[in-house]
Amino acid sequence: MFAIHTALITIWIQPANPFRDAVGQKNLYSYINNKVFPFEQSWSVFAPTPRRGGENVKIRAYYGKPGDPDTRVTEWFDITGNEDQRIKYLVNPSRFHSATRRLGGNINSTVGQFNDKQRLIIAGALYTSPRSKLADLLKQSNTKGIAGLQALSQYLDNDEMLTRYGTMYATARWGKGVKAVEFQVGHRSVPNFTKRNQENFLDVPFTYYRVGIRKAIPGNADAQAAFDGYVPKAPKTTKDGE
Repeated sequence: MFAIHTALITIWIQPANPFRDAVGQKNLYSYINNKVFPFEQSWSVFAPTPRRGGENVKIRAYYGKPGDPDTRVTEWFDITGNEDQRIKYLVNPSRFHSATRRLGGNINSTVGQFNDKQRLIIAGALYTSPRSKLADLLKQSNTKGIAGLQALSQYLDNDEMLTRYGTMYATARWGKGVKAVEFQVGHRSVPNFTKRNQENFLDVPFTYYRVGIRKAIPGNADAQAAFDGYVPKAPKTTKDGE
């Protein structure tokens, strides 16, 4: 009996997989949340209103100087959505897939503390200007004192990391020659526990922040090789759309 209980608990906490499908979501739910002695506890045991949600990152790349008429711009590609499909039935997926979620989460946690002017600044293009210009503009628009400066410093670090990551990802997907990258970083919150039976988390729309055009920051050969071996290649087309 203990072995069966352990197996069911293990399947319950795992992501979607064939074992979970075989047992059946309704059967699992009935066992875990039985009326006599429910095994699942509400998050309220640990905190009154814990922050829970999901992150999403989309990217597109520029082959040539942004704004030039002969510059090729790729379509927007949903990195996170693609990875969700790739790991759907993997019990122990590679940690590589979590990178965009971490970067997206870090971006969202800091941008959420910015004012409207600062959000417009990060949505702007940073191709010909040095990265120090972004820092200066954000500091000039800071209205939250030391706390605002701390959020700003964290954002700048993650903005650069996202640009590095995006450059290597874009190169692996669309090929060499990436001159700039651009992002949409989204967040959605898990519905309140009291609405768990009425609202599906996957149906909650993302709220997006734009991280504007950033000059490409290529990685070294070893780092790029890792991306080349992981990132799905874009289908061959005659012309990429915007």
